[in-house]
Amino acid sequence: MNKEIIKQEVLDSLARIGKQWDLEESAIRVWGCMLLKSCPVKQCEIEEGTGYSSRLVRISLQNLRKANLIKLTNVGGETHYSVNTSLTDGFGKFMKRFLDEIIRPMIELLSKKAMKMENAKVKENFHVLINELNKLSLAVLILFRIIEEINSRQNTICVDMRVVEDAIEEAIEKILAQEC
Repeated sequence: MNKEIIKQEVLDSLARIGKQWDLEESAIRVWGCMLLKSCPVKQCEIEEGTGYSSRLVRISLQNLRKANLIKLTNVGGETHYSVNTSLTDGFGKFMKRFLDEIIRPMIELLSKKAMKMENAKVKENFHVLINELNKLSLAVLILFRIIEEINSRQNTICVDMRVVEDAIEEAIEKILAQEC
């Protein structure tokens, strides 16, 4: 298979992941371009690799930097960019950001509004939603911690999925035993 076709397929797949992570398709394609390089690259090399304009690459690099997915180095007075993270780490950061920026503020907002709500049915609905968001928070936090643990072991982790599934089942049973 042609090297360019393979590259395009990889970039297309990464773009779909990035879309799920609330990153613009262009940003994740820029990240994928850097991922496919074996060394830090200049902006002009990214432009060449993606076919994007310098403005779009610059905006994408800003978004990637904001998401902490790339790092910058200065080489001979020129800025070079490289991938700063793995996919699992990037997903973990996305999940943590989702928890901190979306779920927790929503719980806080609903909690404040529920106290002021006069309609009993609406108030009950708010509490049901708060409970669902709390469960989602727990799931996201658990997933984030699992990803952190996996990443801390780097390449030393040898996965026996039966053991992992048993450990997950045991953890779920403990969590459910602590229901309020």
